[in-house]
Parts: sequence; structure tokens; C-alpha cells
Amino acid sequence: MALVLEGVGHCFGSERVIDGASLEAAPGEIVCLFGPSGCGKTTLLRIAAGLERLQEGAVRLDGAVLATPLASIPAEKRAIGFVFQDYVLFPHLSVERNIAFGLAGLAAEERAARIAEELAAVDLQPYKDRFPHELSGGQQQRAALARAFARRPRAMLLDEPFASIDVALRHRLRGDMRRLLKARGTPTILVTHDPAEAIEIGDKIAIMRAGRIIETAEPATLFAAPKTAEGASIFPGSQILACRPIEGGVETAFGRIAIARTPDATHVVIHVGGALATPGDDIPVVDCRFAPPRWMVTLADARGSLRAASREAMAPGGRARLSFDAALIRPLRL
Repeated sequence: MALVLEGVGHCFGSERVIDGASLEAAPGEIVCLFGPSGCGKTTLLRIAAGLERLQEGAVRLDGAVLATPLASIPAEKRAIGFVFQDYVLFPHLSVERNIAFGLAGLAAEERAARIAEELAAVDLQPYKDRFPHELSGGQQQRAALARAFARRPRAMLLDEPFASIDVALRHRLRGDMRRLLKARGTPTILVTHDPAEAIEIGDKIAIMRAGRIIETAEPATLFAAPKTAEGASIFPGSQILACRPIEGGVETAFGRIAIARTPDATHVVIHVGGALATPGDDIPVVDCRFAPPRWMVTLADARGSLRAASREAMAPGGRARLSFDAALIRPLRL
């Protein structure tokens, strides 16, 4: 049950918003489509759902063609679930009746069983008679997910599903949603501009820039061997530093780093903890803040600036010595 987008291109007037984008979500796989606002993520999702006409490329589900520029199956017949950013629950219907929407073709007994099953799956049985305005953001999200799954879709699309959720709740809700999606085994594409969200939820992350998907990989692969600056920078706290290869590692403005020699490396990715600061007389300290379980020190001089982890607080105006942990540094060609 793979969902495949192949060579998708799209224009709004003279503006090309998607340029040859290809993406695949395999059975049971959650693919996070990650990138900044305006890069084409939501448009690509709407094309997959059939809410936007396909201009170039193809959309396939389970090997069957859903859309080409010449022919397209209507959105309501695609067996694809879609959870919108603002959930689009019907305000005049209870949770139970929202989930029932789209199940009119089922016999009454089967429809009731399907609704009960979906309510239980998202733990909303006590709230089945409530209206959307009586639910929290997280409860509305689960109701929208239950409504989408009630139609037994063969693929699921989610557009920024945590955008309306309080920041304090997002971490827990990400875990809840991932468990729900993985339990279904449905191929899923989830759009997000939040790097932490992409890392926590995605089996794979497809990184989008200016209408193109520039890198797709598992989070562990992006951490160990990124191919793009965006892939390298998706991990919070990571930094990119220009370098040149030398014998035994690379040379940077802040000194040598003993990593496996990569002749074509132009930069290094320094993940959190890869740069270490200790009291010394080398680089001026311009800022220091607590970043559990260590301190994060910002060092700067004529060579530029760099953030480094420290076991102790350092006062701005003082100086520090810089060292590197090669285990947290990766070569990169840009």
C-alpha cells in the first residue's frame, strides 16, 4: 500500500512552486515532509489528496494511478485520509457525528461499530457527545484523526497537525499520534516546518527547499551522513563551519578537527556537544546560558562565532579554550 508521488511539478500563474518533486511512503511508514513556510509542502500534499489538480508527474496508490496531467480520480474516491491544519471539524456536529460523517453507505450496525472502534482508538469515548468548541486542541486533533480513519483510508495525509496545539503539549501529543499511525500501518505523509516534530515522528524525513525535495533519509542517516545543509541543520543546536581537508582531519577557522579525512569536504556539521569550551585564554566569551545538563557558551572573535558546550558557567567578557569531540562532527560537501 505505497503512496507514490513521481516528478510532480506545479505552477500558480508564472510562479513555479513545485519542481520535479518525488516522494514515497511505504506501508506502515511515516514520512515527514519538512521545510520552511512557502516551500511547497502543503501544495504537494493537496495534489496527493486530489484537492489540487496535477499539472506534471503522477500520483499512485497501491500501484494504481490516481492522477496524471490527463486524468484524475476525484479526491472523495481516492481512499486517502486528510487531516487539515485546523482540523475542519463540523462545529454543529458532536464528536460521534463528526466521525460518522462519510459512513452513510454502511449499515447502521456496522456504522455504530466503526464509530465505537474509532472513539476507543483515540480515547474519546467520554467526549463523544461534545461539540468541537468544547474540546481541547489535542482532543480536536484526535477527533479529526478518528474521522479520517473511520473511512478506512489506504493512505493518510496530515498538514501541520500540531500548529494549533499549545507548545507545552506538543511533545506528548507527537508520541500519541505516532503510536496511532504506526498501529494502523497506513502509509502516511505529514507536513511540518518544526524540526523536532519531524525527528520525533518521522521514519523518514523528506527535506524540501523552493519546491524541490533535496534530501530524503531516516533521522539517523541525516545525523550520521547528511548531504545538504538543511539535512545537517535539522537537529537542534547543530552548526555548520567551513573547512578544508588536511592530513588527519580538517582545518577550520577555530582549529583542526581530527575526523576521518574526506577529500571533498567543504564544511563540517557540529552537533550539540561537538564543540567544547573550558576556562582558558583563547576566545572571548560573549554569552552563556544554561542548556541542561550543561551550559551553552557563545564564543566570538575576528574568526566568527561558535557555540560550545561547557560543564560550568562562564561570564561574558571572559575567555575560554575550545576543543572538539570528533564523534559528534560530520564532514559535509556544499
